[in-house]
Amino acid sequence: MRSFMEGNLWPALPSQRGAALLSLLFQLDETQWWAPERLMEHQLLQLQALLRHAWETVPYYRMRLGAAGYRPDGALDLAGWRSLPLLTRRDIQNAGKTLTTLRLPPEYAPTMEVQTSGSTGQPVKVVGTQLDALKWEAMTLREHLWHRRDASGRLAVIRANAPGSGGSASVTMLEDWGPPASVVFETAPAAAMSFSVDVATQAGWLKRHAPEYLLTYPNNLMALIRHFAARNERLPRLREVRTIGETVTPELRAACREALNVPVVDAYSSQELGYLALQCPASGLYHVMAESVMVEILAADGTPCAPGETGRVVATSLHNFAMPLVRYELNDYAEAGGPCPCGRGLPTIARIRGRSRNMLRLPGGGERWPLVGFDRYREIAPIRQYQLIQHTLEEIEARFVADRPLTGEEEGQLARVIQTSLDHPFRVSFTYLEGEIPRGPGGKFEEFVSKVVS
Repeated sequence: MRSFMEGNLWPALPSQRGAALLSLLFQLDETQWWAPERLMEHQLLQLQALLRHAWETVPYYRMRLGAAGYRPDGALDLAGWRSLPLLTRRDIQNAGKTLTTLRLPPEYAPTMEVQTSGSTGQPVKVVGTQLDALKWEAMTLREHLWHRRDASGRLAVIRANAPGSGGSASVTMLEDWGPPASVVFETAPAAAMSFSVDVATQAGWLKRHAPEYLLTYPNNLMALIRHFAARNERLPRLREVRTIGETVTPELRAACREALNVPVVDAYSSQELGYLALQCPASGLYHVMAESVMVEILAADGTPCAPGETGRVVATSLHNFAMPLVRYELNDYAEAGGPCPCGRGLPTIARIRGRSRNMLRLPGGGERWPLVGFDRYREIAPIRQYQLIQHTLEEIEARFVADRPLTGEEEGQLARVIQTSLDHPFRVSFTYLEGEIPRGPGGKFEEFVSKVVS
């Protein structure tokens, strides 16, 4: 335990933030064992408070909820909840600032803005609060505790927003694992690298850093596995790989076991809503974080999927009073799970499907995760949706759905953003589509597709 008072080593006295996190963890340790019916009862109570706030202070929802027959003076049940319309990314883009509250309770401040491309290439901006950040930190700590990680082990992070990496190829050495772990625990040092670095460089760095834990993306992990397997190399101190952001397949789990001799522990999250589900340490199922989010897996007709059925993921943050996202359709697909043998009452997801991104192939023979620069697209032109396709080692096709035809100057600016983000002067061509960019086989949408054979 980390104490915030100099000289007070034991018993440790946490900081105010640490005390809040420990208080939440104390409650989460109890609520995870509640019966599903009790969890649902408390979710509906919190959703009722959220809907009342949205009705009273968010212009978009006064009209939308009223049209759905909602009234703030009645009790909320499942039937009433399921009668509310789904919220799409296009809805968020169209609503703009009318989706944000006109009266945020002061204890929720400050707010923070997140821009995300999501799983459909449709960039949106979402406003959250300090409570959303606190819940995210609590769920991160829950996952550490579930999987009994040893905080004295070194951590390596390879991701887009790696702490301190600034998106460059340089490595950033950190004193500890960073928040929230470092808020509550004494931890070993960590190191971070941007995933835009080529895989061979990543592998060489990992061998030198010799971490016990690695955090990265599934496709990036598979590229590292191929690299190490081809050279019959391992990371001897590695205990576990943590993955985020994409679908983890059984094949990836098996390959990681064979090549690196460690398990993959996955987390299902979104930038808009935080953690949606964490992998159970006993069964491997994904437990929905029911204390912070309502997750629905819906069939084509809008009814809940039974265990074993695959449907659309619809989620609602229980505590975002700055910009409520009520029944938000993530455009992910997942297979509903049944009761978990671990005994936790938290709902389960058997498997997450439909989140993927190919690796960028480079003319020199390397490969790396593609940074596509989506956060600047809508600053240049009214882009609704995008998809980048790598046809050859030198050619990128940018497929856009836009509100109007783009000018030659706008295309030039977008091409430069793409070239800079991908760190290579690719030839960029433009294709414009109406409505929505088609999904691939099985309903999967990939915002970056490489057609170059490795």
